[in-house]
Amino acid sequence: MSEAPDGYRIDVTSPSGEDTLVAAIDAQELLDRLPSLEAAVLGSAARSRSIGTGMERPAMEVGGTLFDSIFQSGIKALYLSSRQKAQEHGRRLRMVLRVRSPELAALPWELLYDEKLGGYLCLHHPVIRHVEMLEPVAPLRVEPPLRILGMVSLPGSLSPLEAETEREGLTTALKPLIDEGRVWLDWVAGGTKQDLFNALFAGCHIFHFIGHGKFDDQRRQGMLVFSDEQGRESPLHAEALGSLISVADPSPRLVVLNSCETGTSHARDLFSSTAAKLEYTVPAVVAMQFAVTDKAAVLFSRAFYQALAANRPVDEAVRTGRIALRADKDDSLECFTPVLYQRSGDARLFDFTSLRKPTPPRTVVEQINEEEHDTQTDRPAPETDRPVPRSDRPTEPAHVSSSPRTPSPDLTPTSPDLTPTPGIDTGHWVVSMAVHPSGRLLATGSRKLVRVWDVITGQPTWERRLGGWSTMVNALAFSPHGDSLAIGSTDSLARVWEMTAGATPVKFTHRHFVNTVAYDGSGRLLATGSADATACVWDLGSRSRVLSLRHARAVKALAFSPDGRRLLTGSEDKNAYVWDTETGRQEARIEHGDFVLGVAFSPDGRTVATCSQDHTAQVSETGTWTPLFRMEHKGGLRAVAFSPDSSMIATGSEDGAVCVWRADTGQSLLALKYNRSVNAVAFSPDGRFLVSAGEDKIVHSVRMPDVPA
Repeated sequence: MSEAPDGYRIDVTSPSGEDTLVAAIDAQELLDRLPSLEAAVLGSAARSRSIGTGMERPAMEVGGTLFDSIFQSGIKALYLSSRQKAQEHGRRLRMVLRVRSPELAALPWELLYDEKLGGYLCLHHPVIRHVEMLEPVAPLRVEPPLRILGMVSLPGSLSPLEAETEREGLTTALKPLIDEGRVWLDWVAGGTKQDLFNALFAGCHIFHFIGHGKFDDQRRQGMLVFSDEQGRESPLHAEALGSLISVADPSPRLVVLNSCETGTSHARDLFSSTAAKLEYTVPAVVAMQFAVTDKAAVLFSRAFYQALAANRPVDEAVRTGRIALRADKDDSLECFTPVLYQRSGDARLFDFTSLRKPTPPRTVVEQINEEEHDTQTDRPAPETDRPVPRSDRPTEPAHVSSSPRTPSPDLTPTSPDLTPTPGIDTGHWVVSMAVHPSGRLLATGSRKLVRVWDVITGQPTWERRLGGWSTMVNALAFSPHGDSLAIGSTDSLARVWEMTAGATPVKFTHRHFVNTVAYDGSGRLLATGSADATACVWDLGSRSRVLSLRHARAVKALAFSPDGRRLLTGSEDKNAYVWDTETGRQEARIEHGDFVLGVAFSPDGRTVATCSQDHTAQVSETGTWTPLFRMEHKGGLRAVAFSPDSSMIATGSEDGAVCVWRADTGQSLLALKYNRSVNAVAFSPDGRFLVSAGEDKIVHSVRMPDVPA
C-alpha cells in the first residue's frame, strides 16, 4: 500500500494471481476515530454483558471501512480463492501487509471486518505488518529450551500495573513447557536500564517486557519507560532500545512488549513505533497498539508462548493469543490490541530440535473450556507431572470428589507424639498455606482450589473450589480457635469459611486482588491486604469495616501483634509499616530495597521480621523499631515466620531455599534447598517441625534442631 495521485495504490500478490487498484481511503478521518476506538477496546474488557454489542460497534465500523476500501471486486475474489486453496492444502492463509504510507501504517488493520466472511479476518488467519529490510531471516535452529528473558519495570510516578500478577501468571502459564524442558524463563533482577544491560550479556532467544510504553510526539518515536535508581521515570526511545538489546549474545529473535502504546506509530513516520524501530535489531516484535489490561496481557502471553513452543510460526502464535482473548470474553475487543511486526523471511523464527517429538498443545479454546469445567469437576494432574514426595515412603495422590466434602475437622490439641508425614503431594502449585492451631491439619491454596489436609495421613479432609478460570488463592489463615478459615483471592474477595458441613462463606470485598489475610489473637477481627493499595480491618461479628489503611502500592503481607494493638503491613512500595489499630496512625516504617512480601510479629511481641524481593529478611525490635540484623538469600524472599517460642525465624525464597535462623542473632541453624520457589513457611504449633510449600507442589515437613543456648 503506497500513496498515489488519487488515493492509495493497493498491489496484491496471492496464490491465485495479482491485481492492483487505487483506493480512496480517508486516512485522517479514521485516525481521528482512534481515541474513541481505544476507549471502546478498554471499555469492552468490563464484565457487563449488556454493553458488549454497543461497545463493539466502533471497531466493526472502522474494520468494515478498511475492508471495503481494499477488498473490492477483483481483490476480494483473489482473497476468497487464495483462502480456499490454503484450506484445500490443509494450511492457513497468511495476510502480509506491506504498508509504505505512514498514515496508513498508523491505522488498526487488525480490525479488518466483513460479516459475510465470518467477522474479523485476524481471527481466521494471521495478519502481519511486514517491515521492508534487506536482511532475510531464516529460522534459528534451537536446541531446547527456548530461552526467555523477562523484565518488569514500573516507575513509581506512573499508574501501577499488576505486573507481579502478570509475572506470576506468565510463570504459571509457561510451567508445563518449563517442566518439559522446552522453555527456560529468567527475570531481570531490577527495573533499570543498567539491570537490563547486565542481564542481556547472558543472551536469550526472546525478550519479554512488562511495564509502560509511551509515544513521544516531538521526536515522533515510541519509547519504553524504565526506572532509575530512585524509582523515577527513565524513558528509553526505541532506537536506543534496539542498540541496547543488540549486546545480547545470542541476540533475541523476538521481542514481546506487554506495555501500552508500543505499537502506536506517528502518521508521518512509517518507522516511528517502538515495534517498527526494533525491527532494525530483531526479526519480529509483538507490541500493543492500544492500552492493554493486566488480565489480557497474561492470557495473551500464555497462549502465545504455548503455540510458539509447539514450533508454530510467530504469526500463528499471535493469532492463537487473539483467540484466547476472544474466547475468554467474546464481546471484548482486546484481541485486536496485539500487533505483529516482522521482517522479510519465514514466520517460523525458531526451528526446534529435540530427541522426542513434541506433543501438540490443545487449542486455547479447548483449554479454556476445560478450565471452566474444572470449577465443577476435579481433574488430578497426570502422574508424569507430579513430583515424587520427599519422604521415606511414597505418598499416594488423593482423589477427592468434585462435591466439597465437609466433615468437621479434628480439633484435638497437638499431641507430643504427633509426627507429620515428610511430604504431602498436593498436585498443584502451592501459593499459600496455613497450619491449624491443633497441628493436626494444614490448608493449602492454589489456582481455584483450597484444601485442608491431615498432616499424618497426607490425605485431604476438606476442600472448596473458587470460580473463574484463573482465580488464585493468594492467602490463607486459620482463626485462633481453628473453627474458621480465611481465604484471600484474585477475584477481589476475602472469604471466611466456618469449618462445618454446609456452611456458606462470609465475604468481604476489595477493589482488586486480596493478597493477604490475618486474624487478631481474639479471632474477632480479620485484616485483609489488597492490590488496591489498602489494608482493611473487619469486625467479624458485625461484618463491618472498622479500619482502612491507605498505601502507595499493593499490600502484599500483614500480621497483628500478639495483643492486637498494632498491625504490620508489607507493600510493593518497598516498605513495611506499623499501624495503631485503634487510631489508624502509622507508628513506624521499615525500609527495604524491593517489594516487601512477608511480615511477622514474634509471639512474645518483642520483634518483627520482614522479608523482601531484595533477597533479605530484616529483624527489628518493637520498642523503637530499630533494625537489629539482616538475613540474606540468593533469591527474592517470599515468606517469613517465627517459631512459637520466638527463638527461631524461618524464611522461604524464590530460589527454592528454606532457612532457619536464631531470632536473637541471625545465626544460621538450618538450610534446605528445593527445586522450585518456596511461597510459604510455618512452624507447627509445638515448634518441633517446620512446614514449607511452593511451586514443587509438595508440602515439606522437617524436624527442627534444638536452638543452642
